[in-house]
Amino acid sequence: MIANPYEVLGISPSASNDEIKKAYRELSRKYHPDSYANNPLSDLAEEKFKEVQEAYDQVMKDRENGSYGGSGAASYGQASYSGSTAEEDTHLNAVANYLNARRYREALNVLTGIANRGGKWYYYSAVANAGVGNNMIALDHARQAVNMEPNNREYVTLLNQIEWQTQRYQGTRTNMGGGMGTGNLCCDLWCADSLCECMGGDLCSCM
Repeated sequence: MIANPYEVLGISPSASNDEIKKAYRELSRKYHPDSYANNPLSDLAEEKFKEVQEAYDQVMKDRENGSYGGSGAASYGQASYSGSTAEEDTHLNAVANYLNARRYREALNVLTGIANRGGKWYYYSAVANAGVGNNMIALDHARQAVNMEPNNREYVTLLNQIEWQTQRYQGTRTNMGGGMGTGNLCCDLWCADSLCECMGGDLCSCM
């Protein structure tokens, strides 16, 4: 599986299906083996051609399943909530793709333009803000998501994780006169890895 098939195709995760197909056709023509007959770069072109085919298949299958197939990452599925328009759902799906690709700032940029803000919006915003280090905003938006959908286990899990990290950090600052970290490298790495796993990543695979 390709880690970032969108990058292979040279397109954004928010690209439309037509844009994806256009990029695929152009790259297929560019690297088609027939274009490199008797060319010393033929092996490289063939390898690239196969990579393009695999990336395209992966993207289209992931879109059919409503998820991004990033290796080792949680899948944020297609978003839809009551009262949203088709355009807003499209934007939220773009946010989900950005989050799965760990492109948190791009996700925040798209979120800013969405007017209808439901639980999914606040959940995605919490994940994105945590990803760029805006921990207090992440906490506030995680709480908002849970307030709007208190029975959503995914939202509750994220909120609990961020609250635990915040309390841990504040307690550490008090004990160490405002210094960051616990002073124990292993402990600090474990804390960071826990939050990273909540976001769908894995800072330290051994933990």
